[in-house]
Amino acid sequence: MGDDGFKVTGFSRRPIAPASAAEWGFAAIEVGDFEPQILRRAHRQFGAPAVVFHAIGSGSVGQAADDPTADYERTFGSAELLTEVLGQLSPATRLIYPSSAAVYGIVSEGAISESAPVSPISEYGKTKMLTEDMCRERAQIYGMQLIVARFFSVYGPWQKKLLLWDIAQRLLSGQTAVTLGGTGRESRDFIHVVDAAAMVVKLAQYETALGTFNIGTGRATPTMALASKLASAMNSNAEISFTGISRPGDPMHQQADVRRLSEFGQIARVPLEEGLADYAYWIRHGGQAVELRATGLNNLRLNNEG
Repeated sequence: MGDDGFKVTGFSRRPIAPASAAEWGFAAIEVGDFEPQILRRAHRQFGAPAVVFHAIGSGSVGQAADDPTADYERTFGSAELLTEVLGQLSPATRLIYPSSAAVYGIVSEGAISESAPVSPISEYGKTKMLTEDMCRERAQIYGMQLIVARFFSVYGPWQKKLLLWDIAQRLLSGQTAVTLGGTGRESRDFIHVVDAAAMVVKLAQYETALGTFNIGTGRATPTMALASKLASAMNSNAEISFTGISRPGDPMHQQADVRRLSEFGQIARVPLEEGLADYAYWIRHGGQAVELRATGLNNLRLNNEG
């Protein structure tokens, strides 16, 4: 966002080297636990923020299932704290809350509209739904401008968890047979992190962009096809199979209806094959700083600092 006219202040629990912060577009980093004091300190130093993107919270269905209480505290608790302080100090701030397609629960094949009923089946999705509702309530009370961004399956370099990371590590180790959970027919809407970030910036810039938005590409890819494409990108001939047993809390199908999002700009600039090629390139370089090679991405530098 620093390249789009915003002066960006970040929050981190641990110090980040100034050069790394600047490379990522941050004008400043506030270091410390996420508590009212750190938000008030930033407000005194930098003034009222025009936009806040609240990226604190859980990002794993599995972790949320293992410890629902901790997931609730990280996700709901941090957002509750933020909206309380914003309401007191800066009610005119535009708040972007990153939610998840997990709130939709079990749906039939086809694109899911933002107006579809929410009925999450995972602890992760339930907490996201509750946090969405709380943010809407606080926005009404304080008069804040709220955007709920329901991310579908974001992927790309620097992601060291979830399905692609698991597959890549097993392929990198030289396994000739890789068995994954599920049936292979489960489908997800995979959006590259560059595209997801670009759409967040668009939503931050347009005053008319308010309410709930799906952040996806509008295309669904079965996990079997995804795994095969990644194996090809990593030059692996490994045999990929599935257990046939789906993980509790995982819906069979997720595909974003992006008609509302498309009103604010082009959505998917990075084709899946190109994005997977860059992810594979990054993996083969040990997750270190590399220049990405895919068309349209070769000016983006990603590293593992911070």
